[in-house]
Amino acid sequence: MAKKVRQIRTGRPPKEVSASISDRILDTALGLFTTQGFTATSMEQVALACGSGKHTIYRRFESKSDLFFAVMEFQRRKFFDLLVRIDCKKESPLESLKESCRRLLELIVSDEISDFYRMTISEVEHIPGIASNLQCEKSPSFLKVLDLVVLAQRSKELDPVDPKFLTAQLLHIMTGYPLNEVLLGSKEFGSQSKRSKYFGKAWILFIKGAGGPKRKKVRKKGN
Repeated sequence: MAKKVRQIRTGRPPKEVSASISDRILDTALGLFTTQGFTATSMEQVALACGSGKHTIYRRFESKSDLFFAVMEFQRRKFFDLLVRIDCKKESPLESLKESCRRLLELIVSDEISDFYRMTISEVEHIPGIASNLQCEKSPSFLKVLDLVVLAQRSKELDPVDPKFLTAQLLHIMTGYPLNEVLLGSKEFGSQSKRSKYFGKAWILFIKGAGGPKRKKVRKKGN
């Protein structure tokens, strides 16, 4: 009786395996780009570090620049994934927005995120297109906060001004300024207590300027 011959699968891997390989490549490249910079990192180094052949990497990313932009998107996705894990089932849209902003502040000043931004900004002159990829309104986190702003406006907890403008201003005080200070070497956000103190002041400032009819009534009663 003839033995059954086990068929060996050839060709490209299944989608799930391919996605896993791509994520491993991107995660490895992220670490190398962050620690060494774009110029000092080669495709050969990425291949060696992640245990994949160069042909595997080039089949997915035609050049080092393509890989770099993919890494930027990968890091953006990781950042957003961390953000959406927050349990924001608060009693009101405004409270959910507040909790999201609190978490955003913690994430943006973390070593992983700030180091990546520091490296990315340093490569702006060498890689055309980086600046446009750093635009805030293209990020998933911007869109998430925008959705929460719109919900808070519908519940009359925020003034009905242009929600994109309001979101941009909110993110500036919650992420833009803190990140800039960290990149410049400031210790203002170096501890949990310092970040909490800053967040409290920033949130009050935001509410005083953008609080809707409901919030204004509450403030009047409290006076």
